[in-house]
Amino acid sequence: MIIWRGWGILAFIYAAVGMILFAGIGSKLVSSTALPFLIAIGLLGAAAATWFTGIAMNRTAPQRKIDAWLQDRRAQLTHLVETGQFSLGPGQPQPSSMAEAQQMADALFEHERQQTTRAFNGHTLFWIPMQYFAFVWAGVAVLAVVTGVIGALR
Repeated sequence: MIIWRGWGILAFIYAAVGMILFAGIGSKLVSSTALPFLIAIGLLGAAAATWFTGIAMNRTAPQRKIDAWLQDRRAQLTHLVETGQFSLGPGQPQPSSMAEAQQMADALFEHERQQTTRAFNGHTLFWIPMQYFAFVWAGVAVLAVVTGVIGALR
């Protein structure tokens, strides 16, 4: 069973497609002793695709969205403080001055900023962020090369 979240399944798909393309097509073009090397090339391509896709989807895109949201949120809190409408909510102490309202707004903003880090690494395969599967595919590629060398020496 494969467990993924978001687009994490792409890590598996990249590896499968890389091996199928290079091993499947390559088996018709080269001898069987060279097949592990073609599989390794396919896995290295999958590793590169997995790394760059994972970084883009798990770090770069969320950071852009978070930055835009934080900018809007900062403007919203500043507006509420300046108009005297800032409040932490029902049952919470109300600010008694503009300076206290600004301090409370800053503390709230900092708390919300820290909470946004949960948006990172939303695309996982077996609970591991997909970009780290690049190292798994590269390791399997090295094993394929080693088995190819051992097979060629026999």
